[in-house]
Amino acid sequence: MAEYDIVIIGAGPAGLTAGLYAARANMSAILFEQKGPGGELLNTDLIEDWPGEESITGFDLAEKMRAHAEKFGLRIEVKGVARVRSEGDRKIVELEDGTTHSAYAVVVAVGGEPIKLEVPGEQEYHGRGVSYCAVCDGAFFRNMDLAVVGGGDSAFQEGLFLTRFAKKLYVVHRRREFRAQAILQDRLLSMEKVEPITPAVVKRIGGNGEVKWIEIERDGTPERVAVDGVFIFVGFRPVGRHLFAEHIDHDPDGYLITDQYMRTNIPGVYAVGDTRAQLAKQITTAVGDATTAVLHAVRYIEELKHAEKAFPAAPREAVAETVNRMEPVRAMAGQTIMRQGDEPDAFYLVVRGRVAVYRVGADGEEREVNRLGPGEFFGEIGLLSGAARIATVRAVEPSELLRLDEEAFRKLVSSSSATREQLEAVARERQAASSR
Repeated sequence: MAEYDIVIIGAGPAGLTAGLYAARANMSAILFEQKGPGGELLNTDLIEDWPGEESITGFDLAEKMRAHAEKFGLRIEVKGVARVRSEGDRKIVELEDGTTHSAYAVVVAVGGEPIKLEVPGEQEYHGRGVSYCAVCDGAFFRNMDLAVVGGGDSAFQEGLFLTRFAKKLYVVHRRREFRAQAILQDRLLSMEKVEPITPAVVKRIGGNGEVKWIEIERDGTPERVAVDGVFIFVGFRPVGRHLFAEHIDHDPDGYLITDQYMRTNIPGVYAVGDTRAQLAKQITTAVGDATTAVLHAVRYIEELKHAEKAFPAAPREAVAETVNRMEPVRAMAGQTIMRQGDEPDAFYLVVRGRVAVYRVGADGEEREVNRLGPGEFFGEIGLLSGAARIATVRAVEPSELLRLDEEAFRKLVSSSSATREQLEAVARERQAASSR
């Protein structure tokens, strides 16, 4: 079993961006893609909303992204992922060829599959006139009458590509108004060869071995429209959730639910791009998602390693869950982090820098009683005893800490008897030392 810091699944814009940032962060990373780098870019003819490129083909942009990521050392393998499961603090990635890999973090950047119309003739004529990719199949329909079904950006972008080949192009949409960007509507609908059919619903696809017509219903009246090809772009069904052996939170449409850091409910699993629930599905938003996810994943992995050193007896899955609940805290030199007499509400782990522990004695004088550095923690005494803080903690130099709230701390303590014993022993030792 090969071990990595980060495994990325999917090589569309989001996956390739994630790979680029992981490689630049000097993480041990690998990207798995079932069909080859590019994802949906390979099904897109011209892209005109990528900053810095007035117009670029999807293929060319995919190649640039792939080359950029590989330049920094990203390893890309054309292999399908069958399953992802958690094992301790690691994610086990099972490939379709039977091999397995493990990683601290997984970035899910898979896309999905086109939504079908689910009408008679659609499945029968798939590949014989029914298509879900104009860039792939458009050239086979030169000088033919075609229909595009859908009213969003994808339908109009694909329709624009098909006008290169079609003699006549019908745009069939179930609503009267289209949802595509105004500029796309202006370009496509202004062409003489293009005729919109709205509001209309496709009821059947028929022919004689190859597509020859579609049956639509418009304003309650059935009509038959002669066409040689039907290109369907009515939506997209994400597939990311089906990769996981355990439950991963998703919305009713199957899109994975994340927080602002692209974290899912599974510690160490991030979802980016078209597979997650979000407002827009654009190349620019996908690469932004990936950037955020990897920057957080790098931090998560570093924090996980610090926590595992601090709590060697805790179950690894409990440590991963704990780190997922920790919040980073930065303290300047001299800044008070915890004050004697305050109610206990959090536990802290030092990641960088040093902090000093002070206690006010019977004479009213504050004295330094301890110093703590990376890998050491504080705040456990008050949380374990339920009493007020017995000391003040200040940063001696600029420091980075991880803060764990009371609920998450108690969950960590209860994860194993050895963890509880470790924390209680440290607390007793510190209380004894401070009372001398």
